[in-house]
Amino acid sequence: MNSFAQQDVLAACEFYGDQLAVTAPLDGVKVMIAIAAVESGGGDVKFIGNDCGPRHEPAYEANGAAWAQKAMAPLLAVYPPIGAPPQSPAACSYGPWQMMFCNFVSATPAELESNLDLCARNFLRFFNAYVIGSQKAKTLADIGEVWNMGHKGPDPAYVAKLQIAYDAA
Repeated sequence: MNSFAQQDVLAACEFYGDQLAVTAPLDGVKVMIAIAAVESGGGDVKFIGNDCGPRHEPAYEANGAAWAQKAMAPLLAVYPPIGAPPQSPAACSYGPWQMMFCNFVSATPAELESNLDLCARNFLRFFNAYVIGSQKAKTLADIGEVWNMGHKGPDPAYVAKLQIAYDAA
C-alpha cells in the first residue's frame, strides 16, 4: 500500500481543485478533497492519502469486463501480470483519487506511486474531460456515480460517502 501525506494531498486539492470544471454551487476544491477522502481515506478527510494503492481491478485484466472497452491490451503487453496471483500494474488504480492506470497520460506505475503532482494533474485532466465533458456530470451525485462506475447510474452507497466527505471538506 502506498500513501501520500495528508497535508500534501490537501495542498494538491487546493492548487488544482479550482480548475475543476464544476458548476455552482459545487466547489472544485471540496469535490477533489471529497473524492480523495472516499478513495484513499476510507471516506474520512482526516485519513486522506492513507491508502493510495495500487488497487487491483480484475475487470481490467485480459478478458475482464472492462478490458476490451478500455483498450487494455497494449498496456497489458507493456506491464504484464506479475506475482501470485498474477496481476498487471496496468490493471490497477493509483493515487489519492484511485484513478485507473489507463486514464493517465505519460506515466508509469512506479511514478504514480511516488509523484503526487503527476497524479493530481492527471486527475484534473481526466475529470474535466471525462466526468464533466463526456459524461456531463453536474451534481455531486452525478460526479460520484461517474467517478465510481464510469457512468451515471444509481450508486447510493458511494454517493452518500462522497456527500459526507464533501460536507466535511
